[in-house]
Amino acid sequence: MFYFLAILCGAILAVMIQWNGDLSAQVGAYHAALYIHIVGAVFAAFVLCTRTRKGNMQRTSLWMYLGGAIGVLTTLFNNFAFSRISLTSIVALGLFAQLVFSYFIDTFGWFGMERRREKLSICGTLLSVAGIALMLENPAAGGWGSVLISLGAGITVVLSRIVNAHLSQRIGALQGSLVNHLVGLPFCLLLAIGVGVNESSAAVPFMAGDFRLWIWCGGMLGVTTVAMTNVIVPKIPAYQLSLFLFCGQLFCGMLLDVFGGGALNKREFGAGILVAAGIAVSQVSKICRERKEKEEI
Repeated sequence: MFYFLAILCGAILAVMIQWNGDLSAQVGAYHAALYIHIVGAVFAAFVLCTRTRKGNMQRTSLWMYLGGAIGVLTTLFNNFAFSRISLTSIVALGLFAQLVFSYFIDTFGWFGMERRREKLSICGTLLSVAGIALMLENPAAGGWGSVLISLGAGITVVLSRIVNAHLSQRIGALQGSLVNHLVGLPFCLLLAIGVGVNESSAAVPFMAGDFRLWIWCGGMLGVTTVAMTNVIVPKIPAYQLSLFLFCGQLFCGMLLDVFGGGALNKREFGAGILVAAGIAVSQVSKICRERKEKEEI
């Protein structure tokens, strides 16, 4: 069930990214981030007002409230790298960093996570890595600094996910999502004021009849995905979560492109097939290994 939720969460992420991208094209990346956090915070607060269940705000450490700030850092990293290397390379490098970092978290139990010393399927891992490599488009052309920053973006994604999950276990998944957006809000405001003043020239101005309500709803999807990952993170290994999220996001993104009148990106489709095949092989290998261990007992 949780693996299906991870794929669904990845699909919702793809829709959110498209809506947020359309909004960024009209108002600028940093102003869009500010509006997204405002909409997300208002939406989460509204939903919480309709619920009777209250979270327990006690016994929480200060670092558990930093998920929103780390998420803004991810946005900064991606925005910086976007102007220097291709989007597919950013996605590939970010996923690679997520997988490596997640593996160490699972193996050593970093950041208070459950230690899961599971044997990785060599064949499945190689297939997934091959899919990631297929997406790379000469990232060194933009400078190795951009490569490192993209890798850093992948690490901060995992960190934000874990910090938010720890907080949600104490105050509730939806409450944790609200805190995530409220904490990120002042950082986005500072960026919009300090950096975003120079991005207005790159934004596409609103035209008559060009107003699309749904592109302002990315914050709602953000609340949904954060709340979902808050529930999923403690249930499955971080390594597998990153892969399942990626598959849901990639294939849903390609469907959105096709239905939107665009062409199917064969390279991304091939990469997705390889990563999905890697997941399938790893899961089958895991099931066979568990059955063998039970028979030996």
